[in-house]
Amino acid sequence: MRVLALCAGALFVTGCGLLSGTEATATPTRAMAAVVPTFTSTPEGAMAAQTSGGGATTQQAAPAAQQQQAPQATDTPAPTDTPVPTVARFTVKTDLTATNVNVRTGPSTLFTIIGTVARGAQFDISGRNQDYSWYQFSLNGQTGWIFSNLVDVENAHLITLAQNIPIPPTATPVPPTPVPTPVPAPVHVDHCAGIGGDGCKFRLRDKDPAEAGGGALKLRIAFVHGGRGDEVQKYGGYFVELQKDGAQVHGVDHNTRAGTSTVRGPKGDIYHYSKDIPFNQLPGGNAAGTYTIWVMDGNRERDSQNYHFTMSGNQNLIWLVFDQN
Repeated sequence: MRVLALCAGALFVTGCGLLSGTEATATPTRAMAAVVPTFTSTPEGAMAAQTSGGGATTQQAAPAAQQQQAPQATDTPAPTDTPVPTVARFTVKTDLTATNVNVRTGPSTLFTIIGTVARGAQFDISGRNQDYSWYQFSLNGQTGWIFSNLVDVENAHLITLAQNIPIPPTATPVPPTPVPTPVPAPVHVDHCAGIGGDGCKFRLRDKDPAEAGGGALKLRIAFVHGGRGDEVQKYGGYFVELQKDGAQVHGVDHNTRAGTSTVRGPKGDIYHYSKDIPFNQLPGGNAAGTYTIWVMDGNRERDSQNYHFTMSGNQNLIWLVFDQN
């Protein structure tokens, strides 16, 4: 305010010419710069200090505020060392079809199985074979081997060649499957070809094997005419010849012929030929086997083709019906 008053007075004097009797000569004046007051913000702490009469200035209060707001230092943890793997491990694959995997005494399927491990099981690897196809490890205190395709491996670079790798046992050669010798088809032989008269008129119609006990093969035969209601042909003097397994059975010949009396059998009261052959007269000493039989007439001429029947187990009684229809 004091400055403003002085300036105003000077202007008044010069403008009115009071300082000289002649007309005042205009003297250039420099434009006055307007004085604009400036304001500096004062922290609350500094204001409090001024109010209390401490006489502290703004510059003195600022360092104190900065000291109050300085961040506290924190401890940085010391870096730790990354552990270095020292052993290789395997995990049995979990996507296998089988629940358990075989463990063998050596690196081959030719070795004996000593146990199994389940899918997902883990073990330390103690060695490998030459081509990395099998891994060695310990199973229940025994040295075992597992096929590499069945496991996933960690730290494979640590796997070393195993010591004292077992040598696979020599596989027992499998004998070749024998090729069956082709059996030529049987050649049909017409045993009745060239026979005159009424030719071979009988055919084997029925055969009924049974067990009868005793030590002999028992033949019971009927010669009938089917066109006449199974009329028994009692007077033809018919007999049979017999082979067992291709060998002739002696004692079955023209000396035993069909008679006139009959016995009852599976097909009725029509059987009129009876012959028992002891086992000791049969090839093989028993009744079991395949037989070939044919009919001869009273003139000792063939009267049928060859026919076959089989006896098995304890069967020793055979009922046969030859029909001339």
